[in-house]
Amino acid sequence: MFAFVLKTPIDATPARVWRALCDPAEVVVWDSGVASAFDAPPDYPQPGQHVRWRYTDGPFRTLHDRPQEVEPERTLRSLISVGPFRFDETYTLVESNGGCLLTTEMEASLPVPALGLVIEKLVIGPQTERTVEASMAALKRHCEAGT
Repeated sequence: MFAFVLKTPIDATPARVWRALCDPAEVVVWDSGVASAFDAPPDYPQPGQHVRWRYTDGPFRTLHDRPQEVEPERTLRSLISVGPFRFDETYTLVESNGGCLLTTEMEASLPVPALGLVIEKLVIGPQTERTVEASMAALKRHCEAGT
């Protein structure tokens, strides 16, 4: 398992950031890697749901999102799978200086004994961290633009 934590200060309210994180119509605007949500119900996210997101490119085009813990405008924890890769992703929003501090905690894994550990450490983990950093920067720009 490869784990990391990112902290992103955003000059927008937690409610605004939550909406950008959870509204499929907004996600496709700020996250350039996501083309659409196949089957997000109107009350997404809720624990127990299974939502499929389509990626714009790459060898694995479907992301499976299974929300586990949801505290609106506060915490969203999901188990994610993309091809053979697994992610435990938690977003935490805290009001801060009139804006929001978004903390992203991620654990990335490849459930393949022995070889999986090497791939996680050298490839999947670092690539995931770079991708999440870019996504959080895009989310920050989106929310601060007042879109």
